[in-house]
Amino acid sequence: MSQKRRIAALAALAVFLVLAAAGCGSSNSGSSSKALVAAADPICHKVAVQREKANAALSAASSSSTQTLKVLAQVAPGVAAIEHSAVSELSNLRQSGYHSKAWQTLLTGMRLLANDTTKLATYAKTKDLGAVHSVIASGKQIRDQLTVIAKNQGFTYCGSTS
Repeated sequence: MSQKRRIAALAALAVFLVLAAAGCGSSNSGSSSKALVAAADPICHKVAVQREKANAALSAASSSSTQTLKVLAQVAPGVAAIEHSAVSELSNLRQSGYHSKAWQTLLTGMRLLANDTTKLATYAKTKDLGAVHSVIASGKQIRDQLTVIAKNQGFTYCGSTS
């Protein structure tokens, strides 16, 4: 994704975050939101499990950047694959009403982060530590926004980025 498109996506996420936060916590959540959470969270749980395994492998690696890049090159492709698969599966779920904007924001953010994980795999394989750090830093705002939206919408796993 080009830098221009990424900035546009971040701007859209910021706007949606404001809209979502304005409507969160109201009594409008209703059964459709609960149904969406019930359908989506198990899909996102699979991603969380894969991330936990990857994080454990990275934590077990020695503190050398060479070893960290090696482990990242091994685990990131699997994480990226499950993230992309989950976003595809989640995109088929429908959410009606006001909270659909929050849902679309979550999907957009998760898609951007899945793309970032793919980039991490590539950069780790080419041993480009600077690019790895850049991707991680550039996704921080997205991760923070997703966490807020997910919490406000009642998700346990969707929007979780750790």
